[in-house]
Amino acid sequence: MMKDELLQIKNYIDEIDVHGTSENFEYDFCPFLQNILTSFTAKQQDDFVREVFKCEDPYLYFIARFLDFTDFDLKGKYESSYVFCVCFSKIDNVEYLECLYLNFELHLMQRKFFKNDLILPLDDIINNLYLLINHLEDKNSIDHCLKIIENLNH
Repeated sequence: MMKDELLQIKNYIDEIDVHGTSENFEYDFCPFLQNILTSFTAKQQDDFVREVFKCEDPYLYFIARFLDFTDFDLKGKYESSYVFCVCFSKIDNVEYLECLYLNFELHLMQRKFFKNDLILPLDDIINNLYLLINHLEDKNSIDHCLKIIENLNH
């Protein structure tokens, strides 16, 4: 059953115009994914998250955007902020990282409250922040990323 829903979600994401308006994303994708995830048990949500972690960039990005935009509260082992941060750590596309990093720090701060011994892949997160820094032109944005890295290293 899980594979069917994941395939359905992947097909849906494939149809989304990444460069379209964010309005389409918010009003179409968010309720679509929310309905599927809400119908899942806590175990199904955990299975779904494990499958998402095996996915490629566009899927990781859309799941992270969804969690960020809706404040959706996952019921199982994985907390939404944890999933957001792990998705961020696995993304290789700078454009996607650029869309996610502004709220990244908010999700990262939640790690103090992670239960179930959830540990973030900090090296991958730091690598992605440096990847982002290499493409950012705005000094404030670069400083923001450097501040996050500094906080992660302490």
